Amino acid sequence: MTSTSDRERLGRRSAAPEQFMATNQKTNWVKWLVLLAVLAGATAGGLYYVRKPDDTLPEFRTATVNRGDIVQQVTANGQIFPVKNVTVGTQVSGIIKELFVDFNSRVTNNQVIARIDPSTYEQNLEQAQAELANGKAGLEYADLNYKRSKGLRDASLVSASEHDKALVDLHQAEAVVRMREASVKKASVDLERTTIFAPIDGVVISRNVDVGQTVAASFNTPTLFNIANDLAKMQIEAMVSEADVGGVEEGQSVNFTVDAFPQRKFRGTVKQVRFAPSTNQNVVNYTTVVEVNNADLKLRPGMTANANIVITDRKGALQVPNGALRFRPPPGSVIQGDTNAPATAAAQVEIATCGPFVGLPVPPWQAKGERRRPTDEERATYDASLTPEQRKQYQQVMAEMRSRFTRSGGNPGEFDGGQRPRRSEPEGPRTQTLYVLDKDAAASGREKAVLKPMTVKLGISDGANTEVIEGLKEGDVVVSGTVAQAAAAPAPTAGSPFGGPFGGGPRIR
Repeated sequence: MTSTSDRERLGRRSAAPEQFMATNQKTNWVKWLVLLAVLAGATAGGLYYVRKPDDTLPEFRTATVNRGDIVQQVTANGQIFPVKNVTVGTQVSGIIKELFVDFNSRVTNNQVIARIDPSTYEQNLEQAQAELANGKAGLEYADLNYKRSKGLRDASLVSASEHDKALVDLHQAEAVVRMREASVKKASVDLERTTIFAPIDGVVISRNVDVGQTVAASFNTPTLFNIANDLAKMQIEAMVSEADVGGVEEGQSVNFTVDAFPQRKFRGTVKQVRFAPSTNQNVVNYTTVVEVNNADLKLRPGMTANANIVITDRKGALQVPNGALRFRPPPGSVIQGDTNAPATAAAQVEIATCGPFVGLPVPPWQAKGERRRPTDEERATYDASLTPEQRKQYQQVMAEMRSRFTRSGGNPGEFDGGQRPRRSEPEGPRTQTLYVLDKDAAASGREKAVLKPMTVKLGISDGANTEVIEGLKEGDVVVSGTVAQAAAAPAPTAGSPFGGPFGGGPRIR
């Protein structure tokens, strides 16, 4: 028989599968509802992004045209040297016996600064003097023989050949005496050279020997000291690149710094631009000598100077940032010319960023990298599509290119294919197209950005700003770039039961 407790346990066991199935079905419905909600939200967001108005104001970086000082400079590096630096050596060999100066010692002209052991040269002098005395004795004997031979020859007691031999012996004795006298002078000079004198007034900046050291002057003159004439006057030997040397001239001011005093700016003046080139790893430089006043003796020989040579400066010049010169409208920008052409037509214009037509719309015969000769119809259509400013620039470019190519012996018509000749950079102001930011009302009632091309004449540049000679006025707003906007990705939903692209949870297979 089954007891009451056994029947209750059997009832609970039979009801457990039904309760588990009901709970599992409820969980599956929740998952499907959440999945449908996520898909509906993604679909709504995509439809909003696709259908949102496209006439919102683009994000442009702008700059206001203002006035300021522009300094065009050429940078160069070089070492600092004394204006007059004399290397003191020795012409004789021997052992250094005495040194009378050291580093940083001040010396005067003809001051004794070192002495080489003179013993060997004193003996050489004595030997030369003895040989001279011997030569003089031989000369005296030869002179007596000649006088005796002359008397006997007058009496016809000796032959003519004997008399001639006595005369030759006398001349040889005279030559020997002169040789011995020269040897004495040489030995005397060598003895004097054992004493080293300072050749100029100055400061000893280098001492290369010590007492007891042997110096040999057989092949090369050994260096004993380096003496700088006046450290209050220094010079920089700066290496200027061949691309920049054309603007460097004597008398230009120079600002430079040294690593020992990074916060201090020193000044100098260009003294000389040397014609001799210096080539290092196929890079050609020219030495430019800069005079420097070093009255406080802060600058030391051998320091590396980072110099800026001032080529030209403008005070209160109208200027724009260089970013505005590099800016080119992105696809879809609205460009409006002086002819008030429809913005929709101008929006498709692609501006050339390089080649002979830089700043102008890309000609159809150069589109997609083509380089061919255009037809008369293409030229006429292209010319008609330009604004008055662009047409004037286009005509000037073509006239200049034809003129240059004609002088070189070519056919001017070949320029219509867009082939740019090899030519030097024109002197004087250059022209370029900048874009001024303007706003216009869109169909949706909101404002949209309108770029107005402006052809300007440019002057000097300091690397950050460029002088505007003509074409803009103070207060104009020019475009210098675009602001890149990164789309904000939605954060993943933590604990999503679906994982994968809809959440951070595990993917359910």
